Amino acid sequence: MSDAATRTDPSDAWLAHAGEVAQWAVLLLGWLWLGEQGMRLGWSMASGVLAVAVWWAARIVCRGSGWAFQTASSVMGVCGVLTACGVWLPGLLARPAAAHAGLLVLAAVWGLWSALIETRTRVSTFQMGRVAWHPLVAAGLVSGAWRMPGSDTAAPWGVSLLLALCAALVYARDRHGSGRVSACRGQRAGLHTCLTPSAMGLMMGTLWLGNVWCAGLGWSTGQMVAVHLALMAGLPTLVGLVLHGLNRLPEWAGGLSSEQLTYASLALLCLGALMGLGNSAVSSVLAMLLPSLGWAVHCNRHRSPVGGALMRPRASRGMALLMGPVLLVGVGMASPWHGPLAVQSALAVLGALAAWQAAALWWRTHPRWRQSALLAILR
Repeated sequence: MSDAATRTDPSDAWLAHAGEVAQWAVLLLGWLWLGEQGMRLGWSMASGVLAVAVWWAARIVCRGSGWAFQTASSVMGVCGVLTACGVWLPGLLARPAAAHAGLLVLAAVWGLWSALIETRTRVSTFQMGRVAWHPLVAAGLVSGAWRMPGSDTAAPWGVSLLLALCAALVYARDRHGSGRVSACRGQRAGLHTCLTPSAMGLMMGTLWLGNVWCAGLGWSTGQMVAVHLALMAGLPTLVGLVLHGLNRLPEWAGGLSSEQLTYASLALLCLGALMGLGNSAVSSVLAMLLPSLGWAVHCNRHRSPVGGALMRPRASRGMALLMGPVLLVGVGMASPWHGPLAVQSALAVLGALAAWQAAALWWRTHPRWRQSALLAILR
């Protein structure tokens, strides 16, 4: 989030809310449509998840950069128009290899546009009101655009029209913003800030793999899409409502701290990784639900820093790339031979890192406990 106040002028509130819905729609469509087209057009390598990985990597590399802060609003508008028009490109190319190459180019432009939107937004979804309803509205729009009546995968009318509308809204919001900023007010990130987003991205990126665990649950394609949209768009709203209700209780005055929410998100990721090792339907559902809950808690936590080793921006981007797009490509390459074990192993790695990070944060932020443990060891 950019270095600007989160309060908006009441006369401009409609534009801020509409832009926030558009931002969520661009994000959800990136996971959903690029993944579907990647599986339809993809090469044998990485099972077609390359398009999602390219889009995800472009977002990570460009988000928060000095160029993203200082570029003109017209660049954001051009990227949005190119993305809205570019969804037609794969269908216009006859050869499968050329169509998939066009999809990868579109994914890179889409990722650049998403990074500009996320970098230059001046509001937070979870600070714009008591209820963070924007993800739910965006999920409804995305669901309608994904299967617009009378359209098919070769004629993405709904996706193109929705992206064009989103491009107009985010461009207008950026042009109407109060001045341009040149730095981000957020603190340098630690490893714990990358883990739950990586787990959520891994589940969204592997949505279209035919041999992931959700295929074993007997769900149809529409049901799988609905569940994944609910996990990514519905859970943050639900968790925000629960936390808002807790803040109103006298015994929870002041709400949960950023440190407590960080521990909660890491713990949920650890539990989800353990559930992923099971073979029952219940464990499969919990393996998707618990890390998604951890990501929803992560979205609702305060931006104040949590004690621990903070990485430099380049190191933070490198870790996000390694645990996000690179891990996703590795899962895609391993899935044809190892099936659901590839996704389960990736989540197990993230869960182990989450457990280690939670222990490290506890060790650094509780000096009295650390001193007592050291004295006990020495004795």
